[in-house]
Amino acid sequence: MNRKRYDVTPDADLHPQFGTFLKMFDDGTREWTTDLGEVSEDAIVWQPYPNAHSIGTVMLHIADVEASWIQSTIAGQKRSEDELKTFLSKETDQDGEVWPTPPRKPLSWYLDHIKQVREKTNQIVRELNDPEELRSFGDKYEFTVGWILHHVITHEAYHGGQAVVLSIQHKNLTS
Repeated sequence: MNRKRYDVTPDADLHPQFGTFLKMFDDGTREWTTDLGEVSEDAIVWQPYPNAHSIGTVMLHIADVEASWIQSTIAGQKRSEDELKTFLSKETDQDGEVWPTPPRKPLSWYLDHIKQVREKTNQIVRELNDPEELRSFGDKYEFTVGWILHHVITHEAYHGGQAVVLSIQHKNLTS
């Protein structure tokens, strides 16, 4: 019997938790992008109602949140204004349910941005040594590096699923 095996075996050169997290990042992204498949530019910008999620803004938000937590909170790097503008960081208010209309671009444009952020994530995580190391966000919050990585993985899974559902909804409305 030939079975295709899936696993998140950690990179042996890294702390086991960090090596596992990196594999989980890639496997989670693979899963929802495979389920998403090919979508048209119409589907990418479609919003079921004004200020609602769209595939495009959800994908930009995935990249934005990963960059924010990993690059800024873990690595202490300042993000560029160009990146914030590209990811619609200031225009998106997840808690206030304000999701702007994304740029009309092919799916590959969105996937490239996620890939670029992931490459930076991989570089930063490869330099980490202790998942219990603390990072702070302002004066009120303190997080372990391990919790941040877990949070970013589950955040992507949540929104990746939304993108897949939006794709199905759009397909059902237009077919």
